[in-house]
Amino acid sequence: MKKLLAACVLLAMAVPAQATIYNDSVNDVFTGAGGGILDIVSVEVTNDATDISFKFTLAGDVDATDWGKYLVAIDSVAGGDSASNGWGRPISMSAGMDSWLGGWADSGNGMELYNWAGSWPFPPNEATWNGSTTISASKSGTMFTLTTTLANLGLGIGDSFLFDAFSSGGGGGDGAIDSLGNPNQNVGDWGEFSDATPLKYIVVPEPATLAILGLAGLALIRRRR
Repeated sequence: MKKLLAACVLLAMAVPAQATIYNDSVNDVFTGAGGGILDIVSVEVTNDATDISFKFTLAGDVDATDWGKYLVAIDSVAGGDSASNGWGRPISMSAGMDSWLGGWADSGNGMELYNWAGSWPFPPNEATWNGSTTISASKSGTMFTLTTTLANLGLGIGDSFLFDAFSSGGGGGDGAIDSLGNPNQNVGDWGEFSDATPLKYIVVPEPATLAILGLAGLALIRRRR
């Protein structure tokens, strides 16, 4: 029994969280501004028991050129905003957007999280600039990552949701220059309006949790014998 418990602890330490990688077409943006920081190569979505992260891989270096904005629109329940988003940019999600994650690579990195409640609140529900400890943004080379708790999104293990991820410029009226869900060029100019192309993600137990449950089951069987 003690050996099984020790094995559970080792598995919990060694097995990474669940991750799904969504690839996008490259060179599908109308502009080369920023040297590739607006061109999404892929987004890796990772969750554990409490948090979820969206890691953008871009065609350019966000450390070298840092004015890009990286955004995630989420549809997790019925209803939501079908016309706009938390930042009021020309981007919609016709299925109904319930949450909006907005991140920036300049000014030391940052992120805001908005939840739809008949309107988009201001100030946002969570923001790095007001000391929130439940969201974070980070960058390294060609990668930019947005992280929040599942609770902030009203999600738990076993839930599924639709989402799209976007790159955008430094201007408040800039749209989705690249859309993860759209394999083709998304817009033809900076302020052009676009609608999300939703992708699906299922919030699953991390492998370590599954391994522990499996070993616990084996332990129970051994005890019954």
